[in-house]
Parts: sequence; C-alpha cells; structure tokens
Amino acid sequence: MYKDKYISVIIAAAGTGTRMGLSTVSKQFRKIGGKPILAHAIEVFEKNKYIDEILVVLKKEDISYFKENILVSFQYNKISALVEGGSERQDSIHNAIVMLDNKSDIVLIHDGVRPFIEETSVNMLIQCLEENDAAAIGVPLKDTIKMIEDDTITFTPDRKNLFAVQTPQGFKKDILIKAYDKAYSVNYYGTDDTVLVERIGIPVKTVQGSYRNIKITTEEDITIANSFIENKGEKINMRIGIGMDVHRLTEGRQLILGGVEIEHHLGLLGHSDADVLLHAIMDALLGACALGDIGKQFPDTDIKYKGISSLELLKEVRRILADKNYKAYQIDSVIAAQKPKLAPYIDKMRENIARVLDLDINQIGIKATTTEGLGFCGREEGIAVQAVATVVKVSGL
Repeated sequence: MYKDKYISVIIAAAGTGTRMGLSTVSKQFRKIGGKPILAHAIEVFEKNKYIDEILVVLKKEDISYFKENILVSFQYNKISALVEGGSERQDSIHNAIVMLDNKSDIVLIHDGVRPFIEETSVNMLIQCLEENDAAAIGVPLKDTIKMIEDDTITFTPDRKNLFAVQTPQGFKKDILIKAYDKAYSVNYYGTDDTVLVERIGIPVKTVQGSYRNIKITTEEDITIANSFIENKGEKINMRIGIGMDVHRLTEGRQLILGGVEIEHHLGLLGHSDADVLLHAIMDALLGACALGDIGKQFPDTDIKYKGISSLELLKEVRRILADKNYKAYQIDSVIAAQKPKLAPYIDKMRENIARVLDLDINQIGIKATTTEGLGFCGREEGIAVQAVATVVKVSGL
C-alpha cells in the first residue's frame, strides 16, 4: 500500500442527536466503555500509519467542549483543524474540504458516531483507492427490504444486490471537490458523499466492512455499543478450544463439508451427515467451555441424530454455549483431503458457519490442504479436520 500520497480524514461530528432523547450532551460525547464515542472514532485514524491529518467537524457550541474535554484528555497529534459545522451535513463536510492541507491527495470521510470502525477496513479502503477514484465501506444486507406506498408493500428488491453503505468513504481529493461543486451548482443535497460522486459519473467501488461498524443514533444503540465494549477481546473471559475429527470416505454417500454438498464420487461415513469439518469445529467450541465433545452431546446410539444435518447440531452447540453464557468469537480450521479440490466451496462453508453462529464471515477461517499422497488422507481413504475456536463469556444472552 502506498505512502507517497497525503491522506486526510474528515470526521463529521456536528449532528444534533435529536433521536437520542433529552440528553443535554451531544451524542458524540456520550461515553461507551468510559470514553466518548467520538474519541473512539478518532483513535482509529490517529493510530493508523497511513493517515496524515484529521479534521473534526463540530457544532459551533461544541468546539469549546471538545477542546476542554477531549483534547486535554487524549493525545492526538494528527488533528489539524476543528471545523465549524453547517446547517446540513453536506455543508459541514464542505466546510472541512476547503480547510484540507494543500498536500492532500486522498480524503476519507467518517461519521463521528461510528466508534467501531476497524483498522483493517480503513486500510482496505485506502488500498482500493490506489486504483479507483472513489470507494465506500459497507456490508451486504441481512434483512429483506420492501418498497411501500400507503402502508402497502409495492415491490421487493433482490437482497443480493443490496449493500448497506457505512463510513469511512474515500475519494481522490479533486474528484470530491468536483462532486461538491456540481451539487451546489444545482442546489442538490445528498444523503452521503458517494451519491454526489455518482452524480458526476464516477463509479464508486465497494469494500467489505463489518456489521459491528454501527452508527450510534438511538438510546438502544448506546446499550449495544456498551455490550461491544464489554465483550471486545475479553482477555480474562476468553477461552480457547481445539477439535479434531476424521471420517472414512466411502461409496454411496454424499460428501458434505461445512454444510455444503461437494461434487465427488465418494462421501463420508457416519451416523449423521458425517460433516467432518463441522464436527471438528463443534468439538473445539465445546472443548473451550469444558463441555465434552459431540460424542457426549449427540451420541451415535441416539436414533434422532441418524442422518441429521451437522448444521442443526451446530445450532444446538450454540444453544449449549449460550446456556453457560458463552458465545463463539472466532474459528480457524484446516481440512486435510487429497481430493476433491475444495477451494471453490470454502466461502460458502464460511457463510454457513457464520450464519449459524451469528458471526461475521471474517471471523471464520477455513483452509484446505493435501497430504502430498501420504497417509490415509493421501490415499483418499478419509478426510481429517483440525479446528481451533475461541469463545467469550457474555452476560444477558
């Protein structure tokens, strides 16, 4: 990733926070984990080695509060300006654009009430801007969206083509200025910065973000944010487990791994669907909580588990963990199989596991390897899987 470009960040924090209720403190100064929301957001960019300057946009009446309560408490070396906001968000961002350093090449724009943006997401956005004029972080929609008119559904767009855009959004500086100039020339106000760039014919690339990158808007969001802080990297209450499973390959059976049907002339032998990947993962999760293994939880002497999908068993493992106030946090695994080639199926496996465990796909690692023809895997007599899982102790599940 390049460092010959000067990268500026504009953090928009001039909102009124009217949906937060009757609090006398602007929402960006509310505390989560003992620290103002805005401070969480700034820190990600302050610590990022690729960022050169940060401009914070605030309501006029909040500037002195920021100086007295944020700047004196936290060591920020990259803040180059505190910018007075305008009547609309677009006006606020424009006020910051005209104050950018003359050396600025790339501009990232971020909401000051998105405290959980991850460094990896920021770096991916910057990397995307090496070859593109504009890019935005976001996530695929989980919910089905409906168009309504007079309280009646009129249309259901295809969810697979819908993308929830977050911030930061990134732009080449000259493109951003051109987009703003065009918008003001026709008195157009957009809901975000990418729409202004779209209107001048510049394509905006998408970069995978995180479902944790929430925008704090309501009082309920504060509760969610505090739970994120409480559970973030629970060093004392984090536990690690390992799992290993082996199943024999045989004719007349469907090969299923990670809940995905794999095209192959052999399948795995077992009491259930013999999904050796999920079995190893379940053993790792159970082991992390000292709850035995799948043989103890789902004995092969019990007829109700005959031929059952291991995805259903994984759901049950999630419930078992929840009963003990544990939640899966991260999975890593490796599949040893000479044949078939598994690379085309791995992303779907990760999606299945993430969905069942209520995790982001980037919390699920799956690798596949051969054994160079050695051992029972190399002779195509069976498939083996090793898995490692981390779980965290959480309350109120």
